Amino acid sequence: MKKDLISVIIPVYGDKSLVKMLYDRLINIFSKMTVEYEIIEVCDACPYGSADEIRKLAKKDKHIKFIELNRNYGQHIAIKAGLDCAKGDYAIVMDCDLQDNPEDIERLYNKIKKSEAEVIFGARCERKVFFLKKLYSKVANFFIYSLSDFYVPDMLDTGNFSIFSKKVLETLQESKDPFFVFRYIILGSGFKIDFIEVKQGMRAAGESGYNFRKGFNLFKNSLVSNSNKPLMFAGFCSFIMFVFCLLFIVKLLIDYFIFHQRFLGWTSIMVSIFFIASMLFGYLGVLGVYIGQIFKMSQGRKIYIVRKKMNL
Repeated sequence: MKKDLISVIIPVYGDKSLVKMLYDRLINIFSKMTVEYEIIEVCDACPYGSADEIRKLAKKDKHIKFIELNRNYGQHIAIKAGLDCAKGDYAIVMDCDLQDNPEDIERLYNKIKKSEAEVIFGARCERKVFFLKKLYSKVANFFIYSLSDFYVPDMLDTGNFSIFSKKVLETLQESKDPFFVFRYIILGSGFKIDFIEVKQGMRAAGESGYNFRKGFNLFKNSLVSNSNKPLMFAGFCSFIMFVFCLLFIVKLLIDYFIFHQRFLGWTSIMVSIFFIASMLFGYLGVLGVYIGQIFKMSQGRKIYIVRKKMNL
């Protein structure tokens, strides 16, 4: 009987010592499973020497597929590069920092084989990160889920750690979205989704590649790429402002012609001007973000450029 081929896609941007630790644990897991496997490691122009470590492993083990990108494109574009090269019957996406436990791969595989779901996410029952980062993540997800058009089965704490079928893999490979965000592409495609609980481990070495600026850019791209509701909300606020101003004009006319009241001074005028101006520039700012996204998409450039490949 033909064995299933599992493709593991790992974006790499971190301490080079993680590469060997992750490799050893993955090999230990796959040695116990009756499957074929390929480990696709995508080095996102990592400055810490990770590319050299992956290259050494790829020379010794043909299961290791190595992709080095031309520059740093970000985690999700690195995932996209790995997905495009995957050939598995099932594919797994996980981080390289060992916070996603490789030992959970067997549980994910067994779950999807028994389930009718096309995607199984690892729902983190314990997340070992700073409180402020966890809060920021929850607030960002709340806004994205609330303002987007896709259905979210549960408001669970999930990352990229997941397994999905060949059909889902092919759909992700067909995507040409320059603002590709792995999790939201899957949610927006309407695939059947299920979850298993996983415990998130501690980062084995190094620090997170996400600072506030990168996190905010990911949030902005995720929101704008998946929904036009912020644009509609800006238009709604403008309409409310117009109605408010119209009622205010009616009130002034009534005060002047019926009650013969005259209000001298510039306070109300200045407040109104600043209010209208702030709303107007806020609306133009939201509109500018969408126009910027359209401009980038219209350029038709490659989502990523590969510098080197091995075993592919």
